[in-house]
Amino acid sequence: MTASLIYTTEPLATRALAAEIRHDHTRFVAALSLIIGDRQLGRFVGVSAEHGDQKIDVALTFADPDYVIGIEAKFDHTLTEDQVDRELSVADHLVVLLLDRSHAPEWVANRDRVSVMTWREALSCFPDSRLTLAEVQAARAGKSVVEARLRQLIDPARQRLGDGWRIDSNRGGSGMPAINFYSPEFAGEQLRAVLQVAQRAMPPAGEPVPLRFSVGISVRADNKSYPRDARATPPWVDAVRRLQTEVIGDRVEELHLSTRRPSSAHVNPKTKNGRAHARKLAIVDHHFADSERWLTTGYIDWIVGPASQRMPLDEVDMLAESLLTILDEWYRVEVAARSSSP
Repeated sequence: MTASLIYTTEPLATRALAAEIRHDHTRFVAALSLIIGDRQLGRFVGVSAEHGDQKIDVALTFADPDYVIGIEAKFDHTLTEDQVDRELSVADHLVVLLLDRSHAPEWVANRDRVSVMTWREALSCFPDSRLTLAEVQAARAGKSVVEARLRQLIDPARQRLGDGWRIDSNRGGSGMPAINFYSPEFAGEQLRAVLQVAQRAMPPAGEPVPLRFSVGISVRADNKSYPRDARATPPWVDAVRRLQTEVIGDRVEELHLSTRRPSSAHVNPKTKNGRAHARKLAIVDHHFADSERWLTTGYIDWIVGPASQRMPLDEVDMLAESLLTILDEWYRVEVAARSSSP
């Protein structure tokens, strides 16, 4: 008879884990000792859920000497350094419990008093556990899976682009997995890009995860980037022209770029970004033909440049290759343009 799935959410699973530890803590404590290092843990006192004012998922308390190990379980939510700092204020050591070690943010490996444990390792400590690995794996962890796949692109990208480039893995404003790229600065500007999930919510389990990139020259929502006089030529106009003529050329399809016309939706004149957006639209109207507007997408206070077509996660290597080609070639073009200008 196939067991039914009961504990399939993060709160249910962590409380079930706490109950298993309370029932028989011996093997689990031994596993923790190995994970956190050579420290000899004292006498086990007890286990609690939502421990302290920071509400750590599970906490194990020891005596002689006094010591608290916090267990922070993550299925599909972001683990931030701020959260870790706060939880370490009420725990002596924090163990991050993940479906897979690859789901851990890069910075975790460099944090003192923080270790990683997988659910498989944890549940193997309880031979007759009522919480099963199948239940944990059934929990929604789509974002973590995508983040783990995107992180695999970071080291090759660093090798390709070279010294001075900054590449990090952070979720965007909508909470979707993303990789951000920042070139070395030239004349106070830089190239930037983001490769991210191309929608504001993860698709239902089993459906393809769409990705796309946006790449551009840095801008601010101010009068320098977007002058009031639409006939003026802010630096991004020339940079985008160089991208068009010296990098993209006739490779629009090869580089998987989208030529969809960006939105000219109503802008809010009451906000700084809204006013900047209105000035940008006027500048684009003056300097670019309607068929070229796809070159001027981006984010009003971050970049101006094109975006890619949407492609499934299975084809992310192809998408990343196109982005790296653009960043590498465009950066060389921009540095050369700045060095040759009077």
